[in-house]
Amino acid sequence: MKIKKIILVIVIFLSLLGIGSMLSNVQSREADQLLEAYGLSNNTRYINVKSNQNVGSFITYLQKNYPKNKIQVHLASKSKDNQTLVWSNHEVVTLPTESGRYFTADDFKGRVSFAVLGLNAKVPTLKVQNNQYVHLDQTYYSVIGILKHYRQMKQNGYYLTTGPKQPTGKFKLKNYIIIVDGSSKTIRQIAKHYHAKVKTPLFVKNHQIHQFSFLREIALIAVFLIIAFLSNLLLAYMDWQTVKQTHLNGALLRNWLINHGIRILLIELAVTFGAYFFLSWRTFISNKQHLIWLLALSWLIIAAAYSFCVIHQLRKDQKNDQAA
Repeated sequence: MKIKKIILVIVIFLSLLGIGSMLSNVQSREADQLLEAYGLSNNTRYINVKSNQNVGSFITYLQKNYPKNKIQVHLASKSKDNQTLVWSNHEVVTLPTESGRYFTADDFKGRVSFAVLGLNAKVPTLKVQNNQYVHLDQTYYSVIGILKHYRQMKQNGYYLTTGPKQPTGKFKLKNYIIIVDGSSKTIRQIAKHYHAKVKTPLFVKNHQIHQFSFLREIALIAVFLIIAFLSNLLLAYMDWQTVKQTHLNGALLRNWLINHGIRILLIELAVTFGAYFFLSWRTFISNKQHLIWLLALSWLIIAAAYSFCVIHQLRKDQKNDQAA
């Protein structure tokens, strides 16, 4: 009996891995399309501004007029094909790194500009005491990460943070194509202010066409969840059969079921945590919060299945006793 229960717990664990793997497939396929725009979302639009002001003034305008709007800006250099400036007033879409890390919201607030490099970034670099720097125009930018290899990304590109106080904020705005990720209303207002036209990137158009291409993964998530659900129903039924063989009844029966049920659900919670850490380690997850929500929901559903089965059997047994 114990071996059967262990097998059922393993089946639940494998089902959770299957659920997380399907989420990974979805996020990987989204990344295949979205990474072409350097980690921006489907709300991304291009704006070509002909203005003599510098990048810092543009960022200041955004901070002043849209303080509560979530905006992420990438500025692709027109003269330096491989250079992209990055700014955001919230957590950016994280790109996977081979080493180090990608930018966080705090990196845009200070006076120091940071760099993240593609694997084959064509930019002058310098190593000093095991620290790597990008050297451009007599300015040094601390390298905080190296991107992983993805065929959809330019491997020779490099990314620099920007902000009103940072050295990159002094660059001329007209030398860059502005790539804005924000609400449609915000993007229209920015374009209107700068008398610029808004263009939809090709990757966004393609993604809109294929937005229903994840039905297979969603169906498989449902299948894995059903397998875990049924496994936990069977596990609960086996526990019920075990306790019935002890001939316990009344308060003793309820206490045994409660204590044993809590122990089983805690084991399954530990299994869920194990699945999370394994998936985070072995699969591509661009948004780990989605994985947490999905696994937590899965655990709640299978916990409800176990509880429902035990309560149903208990009530059924009480009715039989009353009938007798």
